[in-house]
Amino acid sequence: MPKIEAGSVREHRAQRLAQLIDATEAILNEGGVEALTAGAVAARAGIARNSIYRYFDSIEDLLELVVTREFPAWIDAVEQAIAAETTPEEQVIAYVRANLEQAARGTHGWRAALSRGSLSLSARERVKKLHIALHEALARVVRELGHPQPELTVAVLQAVVDACIRRIDQGDEPTTVSEFAAGATRRLLGHDDRTEPPHHP
Repeated sequence: MPKIEAGSVREHRAQRLAQLIDATEAILNEGGVEALTAGAVAARAGIARNSIYRYFDSIEDLLELVVTREFPAWIDAVEQAIAAETTPEEQVIAYVRANLEQAARGTHGWRAALSRGSLSLSARERVKKLHIALHEALARVVRELGHPQPELTVAVLQAVVDACIRRIDQGDEPTTVSEFAAGATRRLLGHDDRTEPPHHP
C-alpha cells in the first residue's frame, strides 16, 4: 500500500489526483496533446508510472478531468450570484455576469479547445451534460419570470452568454463584454438598459 501523505486515504487520493491533473496541464501547455503520455505525467508528478492508474483508467480519462476541472467552482459561483439577487430579472442578469466573470478568471478558452479537439465522443457528451446542469439554473429563473416562451428565452439568453464567452476567450475586455451582455439581457427581458444603474463589480 502506498505511503499516505494526508490525514486520510480519501485526502491522499484527492491530493495525488490533483498532482496528476497539474502535471497533465503543464505538459499540455508546454508540448500539446502529442507530448502527453502516462510516463510523462508520472515523471512530472513525481509518482511511479505503475501507480498512476490507481487514479484514472486512461490518458483520455485524465484529459476529461482536465477539461472539467473548473466546473464545480464555476457552477457554485453562478449559483451564489443568482442567490444574492431578490428578483427574477436581476437573477437572470446575475447568471449572465457570473458566467462571464468565470470565463475571464479561468482558462475556459484553452479547456474548450481541448474538449473539442482531444476528447472522445462519449467524453464530450459527459461534458455537455455538465453544461446542461449549469443551464438549468437559468431555466429555473426564467420560469419564475412567467415568460410566455420560456424555452426560447433560455435558448436566446444562453446564446448571448456563449457568444460573449467566446469574445472574452478571443481577448475582448471582460468588463466591456459583461456590460454589453447585461444590456442585451435587459432588452431581451423587456427592459430598457438605460433605466438601470451602472454595475460596479
